[in-house]
Amino acid sequence: MNCKHREPVLLPEYYVLLCACRYAETVKRLARAMTEGEREKAKQHLSIIREGGLIEHDRERERRERPFPNDFRKALIEKDGSIISRSISREDAEMLRYAFALPPFAALENLSASEMLGLADMFEGWAQSGRTDPVNMARLLGWADRFRSLVAEVGADYVPLEPPADAPKSLLKFIASKMFE
Repeated sequence: MNCKHREPVLLPEYYVLLCACRYAETVKRLARAMTEGEREKAKQHLSIIREGGLIEHDRERERRERPFPNDFRKALIEKDGSIISRSISREDAEMLRYAFALPPFAALENLSASEMLGLADMFEGWAQSGRTDPVNMARLLGWADRFRSLVAEVGADYVPLEPPADAPKSLLKFIASKMFE
């Protein structure tokens, strides 16, 4: 991982990925910090990058959801209990997959690269199980894409900071840890 020298590819999620790369670099810097001053500076930097990454993620998510038809918006965004009962076109499926493929910046706080790749494989397997409706298939494939693109940015060796002992496990961390048992 070396985002300082890479050519900027202006993907729609460029700033989310840039923040992810900077976050991963800062996590490594914090792990190598020798003095309390270095650790404190890295923690402050991490906090600023986290805040910016979450803002960039939210803005990009809103942009991707904007073209959703009303039935998609009600069922998937507003979660009002409605069901998408019509057949969906290939374009609708690709729009859903693209919307759900946004790299999950917040996952960097507690998932390692190997856990993210494991989850991506699991989601892809569920999508292709034959028991999944087209809407959830597109969503699951988007989730697989999102984790793979995040790992491609931060590197296959990425490991998050050790959480505090009393911190609850996220649902994705729990699933990933069960998957590796």
